[in-house]
Amino acid sequence: MQKKLIAAAVAGALVAPAAIADGHGVAVSGSIRTGVEYTGSEWVVADNFSRLRFKASSDLGNGQSAFMNYEFRVNSAQGSIVTGNTQRLSYVGIKGDWGQLSMGSQWSTLFNTVGTFIDPSNRYGGVGYWGNGGGQYRMKESVYLSTQLGGLSVSGDMQMNPGGDDLDRFTVGGLMSIGGLSLGAAYQDNGENDFTGIAGAINLAGVALSGGFTDVNNVGSGYGINAKLAGITVAYEDSDSYADGQIWGNYAIGLGGGAKAIIEILNDGTDTKGIGMLRMDF
Repeated sequence: MQKKLIAAAVAGALVAPAAIADGHGVAVSGSIRTGVEYTGSEWVVADNFSRLRFKASSDLGNGQSAFMNYEFRVNSAQGSIVTGNTQRLSYVGIKGDWGQLSMGSQWSTLFNTVGTFIDPSNRYGGVGYWGNGGGQYRMKESVYLSTQLGGLSVSGDMQMNPGGDDLDRFTVGGLMSIGGLSLGAAYQDNGENDFTGIAGAINLAGVALSGGFTDVNNVGSGYGINAKLAGITVAYEDSDSYADGQIWGNYAIGLGGGAKAIIEILNDGTDTKGIGMLRMDF
């Protein structure tokens, strides 16, 4: 199975230049992220969610276009393609002046409006967002719709899993900017575990500040705050589902040509973990 997937990926990469020439906007890209990590008990060479990506778009006329995005998860430390339910991006949609509609496995409304402010980490962050079991990053088997209403960006998604209810989750969220302040909020109907979140970001005296608060009904609440100055990010996050709060920090150095060197460290009140990583986007 892996050999077939690799062959398909290589074939796509070879076909891409011809497709571009035909005006279909096919592009091959990806990100390889490999590091030396201390897990709290041992040192290992670890992959950090490397991926290979295929994107395409087509002009439908009258200001409308169709688009798609398909990603493979690859393990750069082992030299393999990761199969199974990896929940990488895989969606198709249409867009125009009215907004966009897409279906598949895609970034969730919760993350786009709330989670992105709480978790800017490369490896360890996010417990203030997902720690109580409610914050999705990518949502599989979903329909996503977004539009712009003046200065307010409104989006929503629905998840419909095979074998579940007709509508397993429904989310609505919004983003807006007031001067230098960015604000996001979202609500998700998820049975007995409805999710509510609010978050924001602002730049004060050269320090980029962001964070947010989340609550999962019948489970608990969480929050995260982070500050970035001169390429160094420091964050504190807490969740009712965890005994202790977590402190993490990272520093990224751009090396040029899509390459970065990243150091990230976490202390969760019990253990300290860390990774030194090289990342190459192409």
